[in-house]
Amino acid sequence: MIEYIKICRPDHWLKNIFIVFGHVVALTLVLDFHVTHEVIVRALLSLIPACLIASANYVLNEILDAPYDAMHPTKKHRGIPAGRVKVSILWWIMVGLIAGGFLLAQWWGFNWAYQAALLLLLLSGLVYNVPPLRLKDRAFADVIAESFNNPIRLWLGYYALVEPRFVPPLSIVLSWWFFGALLMTGKRYAEYRFIGDAELSGRYRRSFRTYTEKSLILAMIAYANLFCFCAGVAMAVYEPLNNLVLVAPVIIGAVLVYFHHAMKEEAARLEPEQLLRNPWIILCTILTAGLTLWLLTTDKPYAKMLHLLGPLTL
Repeated sequence: MIEYIKICRPDHWLKNIFIVFGHVVALTLVLDFHVTHEVIVRALLSLIPACLIASANYVLNEILDAPYDAMHPTKKHRGIPAGRVKVSILWWIMVGLIAGGFLLAQWWGFNWAYQAALLLLLLSGLVYNVPPLRLKDRAFADVIAESFNNPIRLWLGYYALVEPRFVPPLSIVLSWWFFGALLMTGKRYAEYRFIGDAELSGRYRRSFRTYTEKSLILAMIAYANLFCFCAGVAMAVYEPLNNLVLVAPVIIGAVLVYFHHAMKEEAARLEPEQLLRNPWIILCTILTAGLTLWLLTTDKPYAKMLHLLGPLTL
């Protein structure tokens, strides 16, 4: 049983913490940080269907990737290529997870926009994994497709708390997408170096036949700049977000820390997920999140007081 649970990857549910970003956007731009018991409960409940659908996607991923995982230095020890689980049982587990996710969303009364985002999360797994489209085999399209889960998680968190008539700003959606693309490209870069063999990496993942270390580094730089540009637009245009311009130096520092650790020689010996667990990356993330929440909830317009967005109007 433990092998079947591993394939559902409950340890990866932590990625759904990105749904909380959607909660924060809704609280800031729509609910004016009016936090009630009902809001807290709905925010917590919104994580559960997303985790179930994410696990369904992980099961599908492991079933379809088993022949390729067999050529990976560590993934060859997973349940399917190692012959410790039955694929027929995994298909039923996947169906159960999908049904459970949508039934819980319906039972708890989440609106159609939340349920549509949940469906998008499922469809993204299909587009990413299932032939003939199978975007995970297409260089650069794989990162764009996988990081699209970031906007989906934003919508899940946002529409868990507000009605569909409220639409999150495109600048915020795009910045969150580009941030995800930065992380996913860093993951590809770490994985490419971890395998350390161009021929073997190309057999393991077709997109690696196109990627090079240089192209992946350039892509990371591009996504980092696009993230900062879109985030800057949102901070400047939406008054409740004005104070967040003060977070920009911290964000840039966090991105530099991420680049630094991704490119260290010892990082080539780490699996991609281990890179994101680096204590310095975690610390920078916590500091950025803490400063962001403080600046969002304060009544003082620090950005205007410091004339960062023009003179203060009294």
